[in-house]
Amino acid sequence: MRDWSLRQPVFIIPVSRNNFTNVDPLQKFARYGVTLAYAPDDGGLTVQIKFLGTGAAEGIPAINCDCHHCSRAREEGGRLVRERSALLFELPGYSMLVEAPPDIRDLINKHQVHNLQGILVTQDTYSHIGGIKEFEWWPRPLDFLAEPTQFEVIREEHWTDRLDDVMFHIPYYPGVALSFGEFSLVPFAARRESVFGLSVNVNGKQIIYASSTTSRLTNYARCLMAGADVLIVNTPTFEPPKEDHITVLEAIELKKQAGVGQLILTYINHHNRPHDELEDYAREDPGITVAYDGMILEV
Repeated sequence: MRDWSLRQPVFIIPVSRNNFTNVDPLQKFARYGVTLAYAPDDGGLTVQIKFLGTGAAEGIPAINCDCHHCSRAREEGGRLVRERSALLFELPGYSMLVEAPPDIRDLINKHQVHNLQGILVTQDTYSHIGGIKEFEWWPRPLDFLAEPTQFEVIREEHWTDRLDDVMFHIPYYPGVALSFGEFSLVPFAARRESVFGLSVNVNGKQIIYASSTTSRLTNYARCLMAGADVLIVNTPTFEPPKEDHITVLEAIELKKQAGVGQLILTYINHHNRPHDELEDYAREDPGITVAYDGMILEV
């Protein structure tokens, strides 16, 4: 039988040495026969965002298109090629896929996504939800976050009994925060139609995913964006006119107006500039990044 009275207790304290100035607690408590060990100082919670796909609805190269952009993508490959847009948010204790495009199965396999707790969709169009049936075969339960009227359309056009066994619908409402303990989500209307953006708040950092917003934003959306650390915007084309989406030039102006720290351009279509040309243009402002398939952003 073990004599536990002879064992010296060990305590883990979740602080770093920098929290103490004059006294080292290791020495202070040692005189009482108590051993302390420092927990790692990780500098706070971080968020990792992986851009699984960064193309618009048609992807690049587009099917049966011989435009300069698509021709270059076929010949040169690399960052010129864009699968349909999908993002993976690695949040504290929760991995969340944003959008489920038709080629999501290939994206999940290509980027080796094994850990997933939830899927959030910002709209019910095919390029954003067309791959949802692939999750009939996901081996573990998943949350499915969608606005209620949006979910009714998805249920009618894409849902199956098998998805019902895997997914649990969690409704979200614009302007109403969803708390996940160590982070929160605040959806907002991005267009008059059933299209929503997302504010992710974690450890004092704010990340805005504006989805397919137009240049005509609500005042509420502008308030949410003001001073955000990161703004991710779908910009299919380079310059106006484009009534149903904000353009690259308009997004850059929005960054200035909102005082955003970093602007990420994604959801690029073949009418936009190729990746290398967009990068050359964006170099004028170090706070602008042109996303590419497989890019990882840490916040």
